[in-house]
Amino acid sequence: MVERVFPFLGWLRNYNKESAVRDFIAGLTVAVVLVPQSMAYAMLAGLPPVVGLYASAFAPAIAALWGSSPQLQTGPVAIVSLLVFTSLLPIAEPESEKFVQLAALLALLVGVFQLALGVFRLGFIMNFVSHAVVVGFSNAAAIIIASTQVPHLLGIEIEKHEFVFKNFIEIAKNIDETHLYTAIIGFSATAFILLSRKIHPLFPGALVVVVVSTLSAYYLGLEKLGVKVVGHIPSGLPTPSLPDIDLDMVDELMGQAIVIAIIGFMEAYAIAKTMAAQTKHKLDVDQELIGQGLANLVNSFVRGYPVSGSFSRSAVNFLAGAKTGMSSVFTSLFVIFTLFFLAPLLYNLPKAALAAVVIVAVLGIVKPKAFLELYRTNPQDGVVAGITFISAFIMKPDYAIFIGILLSLILFLWRSMHPRIVVLTRDSKTRTFMNAELFGLPECPQMLFIRPDASLYFANVEHIIEEIDHLVEKHRRSLKHLVIDAESINYVDATAIDVLKEYVEDLEKKGIKLHFVNLKTPVRNALERAGLFEKIGEDRILPSKGTAVSKLFASIDHNFCRSECPYAVFDECYEVKEFLKFRQGDQDLIRKFYTLLNSREVKVFIGNRDRTLLIQEGRNTFEFDAGDFLVDERGRIFLVPSKVITTNGKVVSAGKLGSQLGLEKVNGNILLGSFHEEAVENLLKLVRSSLETTR
Repeated sequence: MVERVFPFLGWLRNYNKESAVRDFIAGLTVAVVLVPQSMAYAMLAGLPPVVGLYASAFAPAIAALWGSSPQLQTGPVAIVSLLVFTSLLPIAEPESEKFVQLAALLALLVGVFQLALGVFRLGFIMNFVSHAVVVGFSNAAAIIIASTQVPHLLGIEIEKHEFVFKNFIEIAKNIDETHLYTAIIGFSATAFILLSRKIHPLFPGALVVVVVSTLSAYYLGLEKLGVKVVGHIPSGLPTPSLPDIDLDMVDELMGQAIVIAIIGFMEAYAIAKTMAAQTKHKLDVDQELIGQGLANLVNSFVRGYPVSGSFSRSAVNFLAGAKTGMSSVFTSLFVIFTLFFLAPLLYNLPKAALAAVVIVAVLGIVKPKAFLELYRTNPQDGVVAGITFISAFIMKPDYAIFIGILLSLILFLWRSMHPRIVVLTRDSKTRTFMNAELFGLPECPQMLFIRPDASLYFANVEHIIEEIDHLVEKHRRSLKHLVIDAESINYVDATAIDVLKEYVEDLEKKGIKLHFVNLKTPVRNALERAGLFEKIGEDRILPSKGTAVSKLFASIDHNFCRSECPYAVFDECYEVKEFLKFRQGDQDLIRKFYTLLNSREVKVFIGNRDRTLLIQEGRNTFEFDAGDFLVDERGRIFLVPSKVITTNGKVVSAGKLGSQLGLEKVNGNILLGSFHEEAVENLLKLVRSSLETTR
C-alpha cells in the first residue's frame, strides 16, 4: 500500500553509487537541453519565457518519482504549448498576467483530470484516441508550431488569430518588414542547431546558440538595433499559491483541458513505451497518469503551465545512460539552480534564437510518409489522419482532435455494423475448411457454410442477416441446409436473437434448415434461454463443421449430386457419384513440365530432387511443388485450387485464376489438360494471368 502511494520507494531501496553517477550525468545533460527549450516553448504558448523555467522546476522530478518510466523526461513540449496558446488566445492577451493565471488554471484542470484517470484506473480511455488521429494532428501541429515562430525568427509583428490559416496570411502580408539583424540571428541559430545534431546526438547545440546569441546581443548592443530580447527574468521561484479559480472560467476551459490532458499523456506514454521496449521495463498506464497528473498539479501552484513527456529530452536522457527516475530529479535541481543564480544573465537572449530552438525541435515531427503507410495499411485510417490534418488548419487545433476522434469512432462503428461474412468450403488438399471466395474453391450447392466475423448485436444483426440471405438466394434452387459457424461470435443480444427467430421462420418457408456449429458457451446459453433451441431443435446445434457434413449429407438430394453437381467437396460425395481416383504429381511430371517449358524458351528451373519447378516471368518467380498437381486414372492433369501464387507482392489463389480463365473444374480441382502439352499451356496462362490480376 505504501509503494502504491510512494512508488519510487520500490526502486530507491536498491539505489547505488554507480546508478547515482550515471543519473547525475544524464540529468545534467538533459537540463542543458531543457533550459533553452522550456523558455522557447513558453514563448510558443504565449507566456513569458520564465514561465517555461517554472514549469520545468518540479515537473521532471514529480513525474519521474510518481510515474512508472525510469527514462521519461517531463516538461514543456511543443504540441501542448500550442494547445495552451490556442485555448487561451480568445480569452486573454498573450504574456499578460491574466494569460499566465489562466495557463496555471489550465495546468490544474489537466492535472486533476489525469490524476483522476490514474487513481480510478481508467487509463484504458486513452485507447479511444486512435493512432491515425495522433499522426494527423502531430504533423499538422508541427507545421503550425513552426509557423507561429516565423514572426520571431524574422522580427515582424502580426495580428494573432485563433484560426491558423489566417496567421499564414498575416505572415505573407508582413514578410517585407523582415528585420535584417533578427533574421540573421534566427537563420544562423537554426542552421547551427541542425548541424550540431550531425556532430553528436548529445551535443548541446541549443545551449551553445543561447550562450553565443546572448553574448552577441550584449556586446554588440543588438537590442538598440531593434532585435527583440527576452528581457528581465526574475530570480528564484514564485511563492506557491493556488491559481484563481473562477467557476465560469473553469467551465469554459474544461473542454480544452481534457484535450490537452489526453494528447499530452498519449505523447508521454508513447515515448515511455518506445524506451520500455528497449529496456524491457514494465510500464503501468495508470501509474504514469498519476505521475503526469501530479506534475501538472504542482506546476499550477508555481505559475507553470501544462507539461508532458518530451521525446527529444527523453532520448537524450536514455542515450546519456540514465538508470532511474533520479536523473529527472537532478534535472529539476539544475533548473532550480538556473532560476536562482543564472536567470539575470539571460536578459539579452534574442527571441529569434528561442524561435530557432522550437522550429528545429518540431522538424522531426513532420513525417509525410506516415500518412502513406497508414493508407496502405488501412485506407480508413489514412482518411482519418488526412481529415484531422486538414481540420487543424481551417479551425482551432483542439477541434481537429475532436473531429478525428469522432470520425475514428464512427468508422469503427461502421465496420462493426458491416462485418465480413465468409463462405466456407472444404479444401481437397488440406481437408480443412477455407474461405471459398479467397481461394476460388467450389462450394456444395446444397449445404452452405458461412462464418460471420463479428458478434451479433442490435446495430449489425439486420445487415448480417441481409448478407446471409443474399448468399442463400444465390443457392436457392438447390440449397437444403444453412450452417452458421459461430466461431467468431462472442456475444448476442436480445435484438439479435429476435431477428434470428424471425429468420428461422423465413428459411423454413423456403425449405431450408438453419444449423449452428462451434457455439461458445455464453452464446449457447443466451440462445437456449431465449428459446431458440426449442424453435429449431437441439439436433441442429452441432459441435463442428465436420460433424455437420457427416450428419446432414444423408438428408440432401443425392440425385442432384449425381446429375448436376460438378464437384466433390466432401469425402461423402464419392458415396453417391462417380469416384475419381487421384494421385499426387511426382518427379516424372515435374521433369516433363521442365522439358516442355524449356522448349518454349521460358525461364524455368528444377530443384529439390526434381520435385520443385520454378518459372520466372520478369522479376517474379513462381514455385510449384509436385504435390500441387494431381493426376486422375485417365491421365488428366489437375492443379489444386488452394495453391497460392504470390505475384508483385500480392497473393492470389490458383482456384480464383482458374475461374477467371474459364478452366474446367473436376471435383473442385482445376483441369490443366488431358496431356502434358495442354497442361503446360494452361499453367503458363495461370502464371501470366496472375501478373495481370495483381498489376
